[in-house]
Amino acid sequence: MQDIILLGIGGHAHSVADSIERAGKYRIIGFLDREEMQGKSYREYPILGTDADIGRFFEKGVKHAFVTVGFMGHGDVRERLFRQLKDAGYTLPDVIDDTAIVSDRAKLGEGIFVGKKAIINAEAEIGDMCIVNTGAIIEHDCSVGALSHIAVGSVLCGGVKVGTAALVGANATVIQKVKIGDGCIIGAGMTVRRNVGSHHMVWDRGTCRERRLVSDERKM
Repeated sequence: MQDIILLGIGGHAHSVADSIERAGKYRIIGFLDREEMQGKSYREYPILGTDADIGRFFEKGVKHAFVTVGFMGHGDVRERLFRQLKDAGYTLPDVIDDTAIVSDRAKLGEGIFVGKKAIINAEAEIGDMCIVNTGAIIEHDCSVGALSHIAVGSVLCGGVKVGTAALVGANATVIQKVKIGDGCIIGAGMTVRRNVGSHHMVWDRGTCRERRLVSDERKM
């Protein structure tokens, strides 16, 4: 069993840690998090330092790491941590819960989390650092750009294209062959039947209203 260190001790980390434990391939040695989180722990896993210690643990022989910070409405933090880990030399495995179904004909990038009972079907392509959360369905021939989050119970029908750092909210459905642009937020429970341009939010189930996101809104 190989050692792995996790970055970020919030709620998303609980799901990831559980899936790592169930797979039995990696031994979690602990977490790295912000300075104000030092001294805390999650169950038996302590916080061992901050982002500044990424290189130190690699030099001590820990070669695997995983970003357990959630999406938080944008992918900036996850992207920064991914770059830091890669620059230090780490391998970021895909963490796939043993209840998930991933086709042998799907193509997965690096550092992806696939939660419990999620499905990724044939010829789908999932970019680096994506989250495919509990019960989400990504159908055949879909593509999901790096750093995107396909949230709990959401459905991408066949041939859907999702850009980078986008969020498809819980229980949302994107109809077949629709394109979702970079940085979009699709509200929970929405059904999206037409293409959505980059950096837009789609909300209000009654009218499927849409607005362009500005930088401040994206970071809420």
